[in-house]
Amino acid sequence: MKDTELKLPTRNVLTGAVVNWEDDELGFGDSPNNLTLAWKDLSVYRKKKTQTSIWRSPVYEEIRVLHGVNGIVSSGNLVALMGSSGAGKTTLLAAISRRDKSAMTGYLMLNGRLAGADLISRISGFVPQEDLAIEDLTVDEHMEFMARMMMDKRSTKGVRARRVQQLLSELGVNNCTKTKLKALSGGERKRVSLAVQLLNDPPILFCDEPTTGLDSWAAAAVVGRLRKLAIGGKLVVCSVHQPASGVFELFHQVVLLANGRIAFHGTIEQADTFFASLNFKCPLGFNAAEYYISLLGIQIDKEMESRERIRRICDEYSRSDIAAEIDSKVGNVKDENEYFNGETDEKDQYYERYVTLVKVNYFVQFYWLMWRNVQALKRNYSIWIAEFFLLMFVGLIISVPYHGHFDELDQRDIQNVEGLLYLTITETIFLFIYAVFITFPSEVPILLRETASGLYSPLPYYLSKMIFWIPRAVIEPTLFTTLIFLIAGLHGGFMGWLGFNFVCILCANYANAYGSFLSATFNSMETAALVSVPFELVGTMFSGLYLNLASVSPYLSWLRYISGFYYGVESISILQWDSIETIDCVVIDGMPCIRTGPEVLRRFGYDEDHFWRNCLCLFSMYCIGHFIAFLMVIRRSRGTPVY
Repeated sequence: MKDTELKLPTRNVLTGAVVNWEDDELGFGDSPNNLTLAWKDLSVYRKKKTQTSIWRSPVYEEIRVLHGVNGIVSSGNLVALMGSSGAGKTTLLAAISRRDKSAMTGYLMLNGRLAGADLISRISGFVPQEDLAIEDLTVDEHMEFMARMMMDKRSTKGVRARRVQQLLSELGVNNCTKTKLKALSGGERKRVSLAVQLLNDPPILFCDEPTTGLDSWAAAAVVGRLRKLAIGGKLVVCSVHQPASGVFELFHQVVLLANGRIAFHGTIEQADTFFASLNFKCPLGFNAAEYYISLLGIQIDKEMESRERIRRICDEYSRSDIAAEIDSKVGNVKDENEYFNGETDEKDQYYERYVTLVKVNYFVQFYWLMWRNVQALKRNYSIWIAEFFLLMFVGLIISVPYHGHFDELDQRDIQNVEGLLYLTITETIFLFIYAVFITFPSEVPILLRETASGLYSPLPYYLSKMIFWIPRAVIEPTLFTTLIFLIAGLHGGFMGWLGFNFVCILCANYANAYGSFLSATFNSMETAALVSVPFELVGTMFSGLYLNLASVSPYLSWLRYISGFYYGVESISILQWDSIETIDCVVIDGMPCIRTGPEVLRRFGYDEDHFWRNCLCLFSMYCIGHFIAFLMVIRRSRGTPVY
């Protein structure tokens, strides 16, 4: 790949026509060689949920939010979709960019030929209103990750680096490449988001409210950048709520919507003429954008009058010469295959670089997702260090009171040993459940958006999380159990420590899988707690400390087999007691004398032959937990992303 391919376009990628970046005279005119995006009889339906009673299933009513709208836009133009809140501008943008998964009727066409969602997504970029990303990454790291995932897999590291550097320089954010995303200003964040979408140099760019949250200067700067891209040969379509004076004039065309209908579609000059013909002349010195939106908005104290005004404007537009010209340009619908199979004409060659772009495979996706996890960890190492020292402090607290009690065991130390073993397992499990508990609720919006855009698949994403958690679930339990083993003075020597550590590592990884299941299944910690608290209560109850497992009713004894606490406590109890041959008796009224370790195991309802069975069960629960969590991630990744 040549370096010249990395430059921002000075040539229309679809027509081959040379474009002067300083030439500002490109307008609405469409020629057969220009890229045109048209929509015909486009309607969008949303489901409105009605809950009549908490005892009944909700009823869904289908609401039509776009009413058979027509329109056409062409390359070389910056187009604004405008309207008051609820007018349908964001819905229209999502529909023509094929980011909306709602029920839809009508046609979407490229140069008069029907275009599917896959083609539109390949040749377009989408800049969302709110950029969702891993906030702890720097601009450099974020761009490096996105370039590797979005650009052709055959592009070299050098090509990607030069492309990233060029875009950041062109967009004026090359001075903050080492800054974390969360530390950027609103304008800088918008430009970084824009740079991401320009990595593959798409001929169409959709922007959802790019000026929202920006001051007038930053808004003008962002729209100015978009205008320059349009002049360079791209088609740029933006939904805009209420552009400031001076920003509105930067747009080549405007599409005004009201109540899901088109109120006007044309140039700003045509808009002024059209509204003046209806006796709605914008007052001199007044912001034209604000004026048009006020005309198309509903005043609460004059609702009927407002609705009648909106109906009149929309009806007059539908009968106007401007609308007739738009309808004639939209024309008849032709099949997508007729256009893109190369038999009708040669225009398909302009799409070749996008249609033949080779996505990175699962292994590359996994590697870079893992790389992103590691980078985020490096940016938050202080939190992890604090959590580690807290874990060691907890280990110190639960082991110091037992120091010296294991030198010469007597009947009172049976309770001491079991109490310490129970605390070790429960602290390990609870710590690693909640270490991953908030992972998916916090990342689901990012997951939805990135999987919907085809950045990666759910499988490498989940595997990267699953494997990323393993080192922590090995290192921390090892140090935690070593501290407890040494301070408390547990029996067994090196092999006893090794087995003790092995069981705790299994419990930590099982807890990660269980926490992952909760995190992937439920949207919030509060909802997950409704399931996890009773389940964990039953698990600790049947761990063998609170209930003698040998005396439990056969109708309830099966509950131990769904308890990770039971498997963990029984396993380390076997390691501690199986080799104990003598336990001193003490003369205390009512206290029986248990003389050997195996007798202690039987006293609590444990069996010394269950060690490897318990380990296998913990591993099985680990696999089952992750498998169910992965299925939940797949289910949630199919949801509608928020843009």
